[in-house]
Amino acid sequence: MSAEEDPKPPKSRAPRTSSGPEGSASDMELLSEPPLEDDSESVLDAEAELRALPELPAIDIEVESAGAEPRLRPKRVVAISGARGGVGKTVLASNLALYLATIGRRVVLVDADPSGANLHTCLGMRKPASLARAGRMGVRRDGVGLIEEALVKTPFPGLRLLHAGLDDPGPSAARAERLVKLVEKLRTLEADYIVLDMGVGWGREVVDAYLAADLKIFVTVPEPTALENTYQFLRAAFARYVLLRAKDSHERDALSKHLKALGSAPPPLDLLKEVERQRLPLAATVQAAMETFRPSIVISQTRLRADLQLGFDMQSAARRRLGLVVEYMGHIDHDDTVWTCVRNRRPLLLEVPGAKSSKKLEKIARRVLASEAQGPKPQHVSAVPLESHHDVLEVERGATEEEIRRAYKRCRELYAHDSLACYGLLEPHEIETLRARLDEAFDVLLDPARRRPYELSVFPPSMQPLAQPVAEPAHDEEPRARPEITPDTVFTGPILRQVREAQRVSLRDVSQKTKIGVQYLKAIEEDDFAHLPAVVYVSGFLSEFAKSLKLDAQQVSRTYVRRYKRYLDDKDRGLSSR
Repeated sequence: MSAEEDPKPPKSRAPRTSSGPEGSASDMELLSEPPLEDDSESVLDAEAELRALPELPAIDIEVESAGAEPRLRPKRVVAISGARGGVGKTVLASNLALYLATIGRRVVLVDADPSGANLHTCLGMRKPASLARAGRMGVRRDGVGLIEEALVKTPFPGLRLLHAGLDDPGPSAARAERLVKLVEKLRTLEADYIVLDMGVGWGREVVDAYLAADLKIFVTVPEPTALENTYQFLRAAFARYVLLRAKDSHERDALSKHLKALGSAPPPLDLLKEVERQRLPLAATVQAAMETFRPSIVISQTRLRADLQLGFDMQSAARRRLGLVVEYMGHIDHDDTVWTCVRNRRPLLLEVPGAKSSKKLEKIARRVLASEAQGPKPQHVSAVPLESHHDVLEVERGATEEEIRRAYKRCRELYAHDSLACYGLLEPHEIETLRARLDEAFDVLLDPARRRPYELSVFPPSMQPLAQPVAEPAHDEEPRARPEITPDTVFTGPILRQVREAQRVSLRDVSQKTKIGVQYLKAIEEDDFAHLPAVVYVSGFLSEFAKSLKLDAQQVSRTYVRRYKRYLDDKDRGLSSR
């Protein structure tokens, strides 16, 4: 069915905030690597890490009703770049913006790709007039900005589109100036989120705009060429970042001199070691830049089980060789559904919300919301001394022999000569040196006679383990009786509350497990329909709530939503009769 034939407004088909069906049979065939048997340990580790990535807080997803006063929030600029063309950055940008809009955020989606603007295609729209055609950087002679006038309404409430026109023919220097100024002017718009679909490569215009964003996302795919470009972009971005953080022109000139001597965009760790070797005050600036430069990556088009581990491997490899903390936002499965939606010019989250790729996109969007809720992240503090045997193997001081063996196996696989995560990052001789360090660390930590003296020599007294007091067991009150549940049970809020209390589970526990706000869980248990969001969200909330209580998710959602829809119908009839 085309957009013209669809009788319902686009918002009624909003993406779900809970897991839906696991996809069709064709989806499963795409991950067609045969099941692992003896060698499945690392895959299980990766899947366990994915389930725990990241620790999302209980985010209250607010759905603002039409006509309501918009809540003032700090404006967030999200820049999305990619390792090369075709990695899926435009699909991610359009669906991320759409998700944020459907939960009540005011979103401006900006097509700032100098190599070809086509965001409108993913939204099923015609190509709008560009900002560049409206005037020089969107400013009239009287000083009034034309950006607001260049914004185009989309078929989706809360989402507006801006075609920056950076793909218009013109000198590259002019494009660079326009892109940097554009990001500055976008912050003046009345919006909660500005989502930029940027170009690829590591030219100055792309890097500067990327660094100017509040959240920096880089999309790559599990291919050697793409990963090599990813690491090259991170090095180029950091080189520009550390120059921008220089205290004055003298420090900037000194940093630029060292960068050129090391190859213009060297690994940040090499730059730090060089200035520390010369005992220069620049070391403090470089160290601070390495701690605050926090790019995020998304692995797109994953096909094999081994791809599930790639994001974590890139985190470890980037920390080891570059000295940077790279945030892993998640992965998106290779899915023919994505290709079909792009071909039909329909947003993926609206067209097929139950597809595996849709659910992965939704998780990434929720992590974007989590970054807003958490605010600035604290500086990374290592729990073990850097370059120690524990640091090399990425284990804690009290790691057991089994944990050390598993860590050693993972690191040997990560730093193998044919490792995908190390392609374009480590030279063969560097891999050989690192593998020798792994062997040495493994031998020392697995030998009790050598491990204890080593730990006493490398761990300062302040890091000595302290005896932890043993907590007294809590004497909980007697659990309440569990209600009788049959296939014909019509679930209500009080029934769900009785089941939860019978299991001695608090609403806060459910919230932490399901990532649903406590206020919504409370409204569900109290049948407070007036304070519940749209039906599609309530259905998802109920499914997750039921799963946490080990109930039939379909029965709970179906019977509860039926009552909720009757309430909405009665409310609509009451309004129409006035």
